[in-house]
Amino acid sequence: MAEDFRKLLKEDFRNQETGERWFEDLDISSVFFLSIQASALHGCSPAALLDDLSNYEGFQVTIQIKHGVHAHGKKGALQLLLDKSWWPLFVDDSPILHVAENVPVAVVQQIFEDLSAAVTEHPEVSPKKNCGCASLTPC
Repeated sequence: MAEDFRKLLKEDFRNQETGERWFEDLDISSVFFLSIQASALHGCSPAALLDDLSNYEGFQVTIQIKHGVHAHGKKGALQLLLDKSWWPLFVDDSPILHVAENVPVAVVQQIFEDLSAAVTEHPEVSPKKNCGCASLTPC
């Protein structure tokens, strides 16, 4: 089991008056951004600004395929997710952005682990780095 995702969340913004808080996205091997949010303004349970993240039963989760990553087709990053048991929880917000609300803690942990494993097992989905040379063949 990977590290508890809640320990990786770094608060980026907080407005105590409105109950709004935002955590930085988790960068999964330059292929996915995983946004895990919980505050009074997010689809989480409870919908409140809690200081102790262990008191949330569910989180709002967004998976975004990063710019430069092939999203569709045989080698598309999206193909790695479609057979996951949690995938039906997500609604397409755009071709590269998928959102789910009130995702239980254990399922968020599984999503984090599945995304990490997918990019490890399928390095071909990672964007190709440009070495900076003028060669027509890969460096």
